[in-house]
Amino acid sequence: MSTDNAVTRVRATYPYQSPGRRVHPAVVGCLSLVLAAVLLALWLFLYLKSQEKPYEQLKGHRIATLKSFNSFLQSGNNRERVNALEHFLATHGVDDITPIHNLLRQGSGWLELREPPYAIPPREQWHNIVGTLALLRDKVQPLIGPVHVISAFRTDDYNRKLEHSDKARHRNFCGLDLIPKSHFGHRELMEELRTLHAQLGPESLFGLGLGDGIRFHIDTCGYRIW
Repeated sequence: MSTDNAVTRVRATYPYQSPGRRVHPAVVGCLSLVLAAVLLALWLFLYLKSQEKPYEQLKGHRIATLKSFNSFLQSGNNRERVNALEHFLATHGVDDITPIHNLLRQGSGWLELREPPYAIPPREQWHNIVGTLALLRDKVQPLIGPVHVISAFRTDDYNRKLEHSDKARHRNFCGLDLIPKSHFGHRELMEELRTLHAQLGPESLFGLGLGDGIRFHIDTCGYRIW
């Protein structure tokens, strides 16, 4: 190959640019680093967002966060319906016992069941929770102290996927599943609750369910214990 042909081919592949149009390799390197940094920051942001959990751990139970509840309120007319429920509870003097989002929490297993963490009961069932909240305020909390609400109202779809007993009380917005905030042992807590149940008697309509740990159920839709 002649020298002239080689020079021609090189010039065709790498055309000459005037000094004013040449890009300095250092500039190219800096721009590449900046672009790589931006892409890395974007990837890290998306990764951290994907790792955000819609729940918090509460004594072994996964409880939906307030952020999840706020998102729930923004869906459809949920905020209006929740406000109406709060007003109903206030007119019956039981609005200050536990925050409203606790009463709309379906349970701690919504992720496994693939159900929404929150749901609003039908208006015709709202009166069912009044007596249970009064029982919690007047009898249960004076005995064992403040409690966490793990589950309250549940939809039919949520209920059908559960296996434990007394599901109807949650479906009818009458039952609450609770755990004490204080450090109770299982035996001590169960003894306290059994004694309270016996003392209140059938006229209280106190339904009491005792679990293996420190989670327990209360309602006022029929006197019984299990």
